[in-house]
Order: sequence, then structure tokens, then C-alpha cells
Amino acid sequence: MPKIGIDIVAVSRMEKQMQNTHFLHRVFTEKELAHGKTAESLAGIFAAKEAYFKAVGSGIKLPLTALEVLHRESGRPYFKDKPNTDLSISHDGGFAVAAVIVEE
Repeated sequence: MPKIGIDIVAVSRMEKQMQNTHFLHRVFTEKELAHGKTAESLAGIFAAKEAYFKAVGSGIKLPLTALEVLHRESGRPYFKDKPNTDLSISHDGGFAVAAVIVEE
């Protein structure tokens, strides 16, 4: 049975966090930081990670950098080394939302 996780993040919250390099390197990989140069993009990646942990129902049991969000040439996001997952990220009205489906 598929498991679903959803999360929403205010872009303004990420704008504030972008000044905190300790936070950035604790949460995002170098590839994510290279791709996510805007607060909107980083908020989407952060929401994706939170949604993944909600879907698997384990809580956050590993460093957030161990879960990496990459992007295909088309721009579609995906989780590295998580072939049984589907990820969608969207932005609107100052918020980023992510939905994750994990197939068992």
C-alpha cells in the first residue's frame, strides 16, 4: 500500500534561515544548495524532505543531508537512491508545498 506525506513551508521562513550557514549545511547537500539558490527553491526542497519522513512514518532518524533532492533535465524533482518514491514540489502565494508517495 502506498504511503503519502505532505508538507508546506513559508518561503519567508526560509529567507530568514538562508542567513544561517550552519542551518544550510545541516539541512541541504552541496548539490541542493547549488540548485536552490533562492528561498523559494530551498523551501521546496525542505518541504520535500519533511514530506518524505511523514510518508515513511519514522520521524527524522538520520541527518537531513542523507536524503538528497535532485532534479532531472526536465526540472522534475526526485530523491537520490529512493527509486520507490514519487515527489512533487510546487510554489504559490509565498509557500512551498511538497507531496511524496512511497511505494512499499
